[in-house]
Amino acid sequence: MDSLIIQKIYREFKDTKTFTLPPELQPCPRGVNLLRWMKQLADYYREQGIVVRPFDELPPLRLSAESGLETTVQDVHKFIISDLNLISADIRRQIFTHAVSHANARESWQYIAPLLSEQFEGLDRAGVVEELTWTFSPVAEVLQALTWFFMEREGVVPPEGTCMVSERFPYYRWGTAEGRQSLWAPENRICRREWLAFDLYGKILSTDG
Repeated sequence: MDSLIIQKIYREFKDTKTFTLPPELQPCPRGVNLLRWMKQLADYYREQGIVVRPFDELPPLRLSAESGLETTVQDVHKFIISDLNLISADIRRQIFTHAVSHANARESWQYIAPLLSEQFEGLDRAGVVEELTWTFSPVAEVLQALTWFFMEREGVVPPEGTCMVSERFPYYRWGTAEGRQSLWAPENRICRREWLAFDLYGKILSTDG
């Protein structure tokens, strides 16, 4: 228990009404500090179960210092355990644990894709396409969330003057310093939701024969 940083932070806050984050968990000046936090969540889930009760009382723990990115660790945790997404919390926990494990994003994806493919059992091809192309479907939301992890894992950095803007995890858009929409997108395909959806579709078809 004493090895869990989340629990240490919670105990300190409960005793003193303040807490100190270790340097590696501080908000990033640019981009998000998601991988390290997810590893802490994975450790907590493994030892304490899916519900992280300290988050009910802790102040918001931001992942980024950028003004347009107010996403917190609590937002990510709520997405993983939410009963609004029809993929079970246990499967989502496994998916996002895989997202921060293994050698690289592509290797992680090889473990994640079978878990997502199981969500399409009983659907015909038209049903699979509908679920993959509808932005707010359970699987599409998970794919969108995975792009956050994969961009950080692959070291994707937007060009100067382009920034990530997000009001609700896992959704985001690219914008400019002047507040306009940017058409920029990561060159690395695995960092795009559309490519993940297309690749997953191919894997489902190959399994169906």
